[in-house]
Amino acid sequence: MPGRFGSALAGLLLLGIAASSSSGQVLPPSSLPYGHSYQEWSAKWWQFFYGQSTNKMEALGSPGICEGPDSRVLFLNGAPTSTTETKQATILADTPLFLAILAFTADNTACPITSFTSNSADVLAAEAVAGWNSAATLTTCTIDGVAVPGLENPTNTIYNVVSVPFSYTTAEKDNIVAVSEGEPCLPGGLTVYPAVADGVYLMLSPLSPGKHTIHFVGEAGPGGSFLKIDITYDITVLHGADHDHDRDDGSR
Repeated sequence: MPGRFGSALAGLLLLGIAASSSSGQVLPPSSLPYGHSYQEWSAKWWQFFYGQSTNKMEALGSPGICEGPDSRVLFLNGAPTSTTETKQATILADTPLFLAILAFTADNTACPITSFTSNSADVLAAEAVAGWNSAATLTTCTIDGVAVPGLENPTNTIYNVVSVPFSYTTAEKDNIVAVSEGEPCLPGGLTVYPAVADGVYLMLSPLSPGKHTIHFVGEAGPGGSFLKIDITYDITVLHGADHDHDRDDGSR
C-alpha cells in the first residue's frame, strides 16, 4: 500500500549535548532518553496514536509502561489530517514529553482487505524512508517562544529516525486509519504487524512548574500541499504541592 503521513517533530543537536530552551531540555537520541532509543519511542508513539478513535482524540497519551523513569513520559498527540488547532493540557512537574510533528508510516494494509500485502519490515522501512525523503518539506517548533534549532531540513537532522518495527491495534469504533487515512475497509480491533515509520521526533525533559506553550508545524509537499499540521499546546505544569488537585483529562 502507499505509505501514510501523520504527526512528528525534530531538533538539531551536536555531540550528544542537550539543547536548552526557556523551559526544559531537548534530549538527543544518543542519550537513550529514559532508557529507550528514539527509534523505540517513536514506535510507542505510533501505537498510542493509531489506537485512538477519531471521535475521542486525547491531548496526551501514555506509553503504557508500568514503572521506572520511562513510565513518567507522556506523548503529545498529533492529528491524522491537516489541521490548525490549540490543545490544553495539565501535567505533573516530573513529566517528560515526547513530541511528534511529521512522519511517514508504511504497513501491509490496503483496501480492499484482499489487497493486503506481505512485505517484510525491511521493505516497509525502505518505503517509509522513500516517502519521507520525497515529501517532507518543513518542521518547526518553538517552546515558550524560543525556536528549537535545526528544524529547517527535516530529512537532515539527528532527530530524523526510522522506528523499530511495531504493531498497532485499531480502535473498535471510528479508528484513525479507516476514517482519516483512506482505508475505510479496516475494521476496529484489527492488529497490524509489521509497521514502520520514518519521521522527526523530540524528547523534552520535564518542564518547570507554571505555564508553557509548545507550538509545532510539519508540512509535506510544497507549502504543505499534501499535509500541514499546525498545533499549539498550552501546558500547565503543577507544583509538587498541587499534585492532588483536580486536573484536566489526560494529566497525571
